[in-house]
Amino acid sequence: MTRNNASARLDGLHIPTAIARVQYLLVGLLAVGCAEPEDPIYGTAQSEVNVSTYVTSGCSTSVVVGLSKQIAEEIGCMNPASLTKFTAGGNLTFTSTAVLPYMSAAAKTALAKVTQNNTIQVNSGFRTVAQQYLLYRWYQQGRCGITAAATPGRSNHQSGRALDIANYSSRITAMANQGWSHSVPGDPVHFDYLASPDIRGKDVLAFQRLWNRNHPNDRISEDGAYGPQTEARLKSSPATGFAVGPTCVGAQASQPQMPQQPGEPRMLGSEIVSVDGPDKVAPGTHGVFSISLQNTGNVPIPQAARVMVEGGGTSQLFDSSSWTSPSEVGPLTAAIPVGAIGNVDIEFEAPMVTEETPVFTQFVLTDGQDQYGTLNIAVKITPNGDEGESAESDDLHDESPEVAGGCSSSGGSSSWAALMLPAIAILLRRRRR
Repeated sequence: MTRNNASARLDGLHIPTAIARVQYLLVGLLAVGCAEPEDPIYGTAQSEVNVSTYVTSGCSTSVVVGLSKQIAEEIGCMNPASLTKFTAGGNLTFTSTAVLPYMSAAAKTALAKVTQNNTIQVNSGFRTVAQQYLLYRWYQQGRCGITAAATPGRSNHQSGRALDIANYSSRITAMANQGWSHSVPGDPVHFDYLASPDIRGKDVLAFQRLWNRNHPNDRISEDGAYGPQTEARLKSSPATGFAVGPTCVGAQASQPQMPQQPGEPRMLGSEIVSVDGPDKVAPGTHGVFSISLQNTGNVPIPQAARVMVEGGGTSQLFDSSSWTSPSEVGPLTAAIPVGAIGNVDIEFEAPMVTEETPVFTQFVLTDGQDQYGTLNIAVKITPNGDEGESAESDDLHDESPEVAGGCSSSGGSSSWAALMLPAIAILLRRRRR
């Protein structure tokens, strides 16, 4: 802005005065639309730990997997074609419990063609705004070995078509043959399936919808724009998910049921809603995965239920000091009532390896007659000295143009501010004539 004191006038106003008044109005609008309340406190229907708790602890976004699953399913409610669930198995391996198994249907098909003849080790796939918020905060603090991170709402991993692959160097050609791009500067593990639509912003919208469904007296705009007001609610949201999740038919399977009524069939099921554990550990490390497991069936999960390696096999994570056998961790410490969240701790001992090795184990929860669900655990054994860091990498080049909707999701004042910017430009141009 020019600093001279030209005395030209516009509509009876001295131009410097007019500019000052427009600036003042703009600042006022931005203050209303973007200001974040000090120490916001929002009530939640559940007493679980909030997302903000993990800003200064842990290095794995698996702690918000429950909320992230709800966000992914809500996207599916809005547009069933946006995201498709996939599972590890065969040649497809997860290297972290933070991997959220969703991607676009076309990307899933292309990945399946790659894994027909190639092993693929996935570090990270679709990532929700809750996960990206934690990664970005850890990056800001210089924690968890994260050297770069896109701001929430703008990472390629929120697009539904991105993958980070641990064994990328030997899979570039196979991925390219199925349409996967490998072109993000400084992020060699990163691949994008560009034939699928970019759904960035849908996860923010899904979160806003979930928040409003659970907080009818504290509603925010459902515009898909990540701003301070949306961030404030995200920080105070339960990491394990809201009491009322996605409500469309396709999402009902993972929602808690009512207790079994007379004449109703038994429904068995459970859902992991949080995993507090490491992404990377050194060989020989003794650690623990603390799992929050919600009973989504209509009958209690009995204390007699035991955590077993699926198929009766063994696990490389076997801990002789706490497991019953190489194929069995042991029984629950307490029953899990219908709809309740119980804690399951799996202690482990990392195998002695000389090169980076991802270890993936699928456990089942069974009492010998009934199976109440599965528990997947993944961790990367790394002799490279980077234990304790996050397995999820990101890059500042992941950014895309801003999602439309303004700086705040709490109201429409930001759009008025956007309209005022051209007004300032017009005044400046006229002033210089």
